[in-house]
Amino acid sequence: MLMYLVGSGFSQGEVTWLSNEVEWRLILTTTQLPIVVTVTSSLCDDRCTILDDQLARLSETYGNLIILRKANILTNPFFAILYNLVNAPIIIVFQTGKEIARLENDLSWGAITDIIDNLSLFAPSPSDFVQPPSDSAPVPSLGE
Repeated sequence: MLMYLVGSGFSQGEVTWLSNEVEWRLILTTTQLPIVVTVTSSLCDDRCTILDDQLARLSETYGNLIILRKANILTNPFFAILYNLVNAPIIIVFQTGKEIARLENDLSWGAITDIIDNLSLFAPSPSDFVQPPSDSAPVPSLGE
């Protein structure tokens, strides 16, 4: 299994190549995190290089909040067959075991973050909610 780290930020994420269908199905069925798969090919031109840059930015931005995988449809055709892929590059987003979004033409950073933001991939944490200021005076205790 080939692994490498991308990005130079403080929250680096690990990007792993998908190697076989059994591994993929295990990841897909056991994780609760969103999964972003970038589909590439050795025949891909500069667009795949741009996609690698976007993957590095995803890793830096979202760190351990998402699982990042790469699939080469020529060396591992199982992924192309499973998802009816005929060209690369493509970004596919999965959540709870199902494909929920696909980017094929616009692989810009804005398009990628729009998908992540619009799909509400991350459940809000309690710290995301702002508590309204308390305008009322403290309630006196019974002993006062």
